Amino acid sequence: MITGASDTRPWCNPRPMPDVLLATDNQNPTLLDDDRLLVDALSALGFNSLPAVWKDPSVDWGSAGAVVLRSVFDYTSDRERFLEWVDHVETKTTLHNPARLVRWNSHKSYLRELEGRGVPIVPTAWIDAGTTVDLAAVLEERGWRDAVVKPTVGNGARGARRVTADDGRAHLNALLAERDVMIQPYLPATEEPGEHALIHIGSRFSHAIRKDQMLAGRPFSFDRTPPTDPDPRELDIAANVLDVIPESPLLYARVDTLIDGDVVRLMELEVIEPVLFFSKAPGSADRMAKEIAARL
Repeated sequence: MITGASDTRPWCNPRPMPDVLLATDNQNPTLLDDDRLLVDALSALGFNSLPAVWKDPSVDWGSAGAVVLRSVFDYTSDRERFLEWVDHVETKTTLHNPARLVRWNSHKSYLRELEGRGVPIVPTAWIDAGTTVDLAAVLEERGWRDAVVKPTVGNGARGARRVTADDGRAHLNALLAERDVMIQPYLPATEEPGEHALIHIGSRFSHAIRKDQMLAGRPFSFDRTPPTDPDPRELDIAANVLDVIPESPLLYARVDTLIDGDVVRLMELEVIEPVLFFSKAPGSADRMAKEIAARL
């Protein structure tokens, strides 16, 4: 055995208690590279942050001053367990974002509620799990030629498919066998000018990127998410959406918008595990770290 003045074996150097635990999943146990920028920014402020897999039963969540949800992307396949977990964490320490808001945002019916408050969304047919639906009749009634069929609990376009009345029945029926479904018209504006993701830190606008076209059938890539300057109307709709959330100011939020002709639509409000694209906006990870520090 080789020894020296300092032994770097991990069992000889137990990790200090974390100020912040950054919740992630089994596929990203050390976080996305983008979120490692947040770890560095917290360290620069003197705060110790560590990634921790939310399904790991050995993690002492109460040991941290705060738990911040990051790449918990797999929650959509085990939603009820995840919601039980966020409720548990909130009894032990501060959770960002809050558990009640996470529950609300984890099912896309929140869009229906926001529409009722005057927020323009994509027109949607909401179908309950177990229902038998004639897709052709739905599209004919709505006047939609192409549509997007997707689960109401999902992320990253998983389970979302562009369909027609002829080729979408099997996909719709397969989804409805297990989960609630939403059917929306396919909007060419998702290709051009494309969706924008407006990142907010402490409910204040920080930066924006143009999203990759998620129905293109290709893996997500940071290389296809350039920074962009949002239209003032997009900033307005984002501010309006965040204003109606009782838990504001949130630690973080991503408001995905689309300029569809003369209408600016809310595509998604993401307050659970959105990629925040720190690497696209120098200084944004520092802003997030300072916001976390202010709440510790």
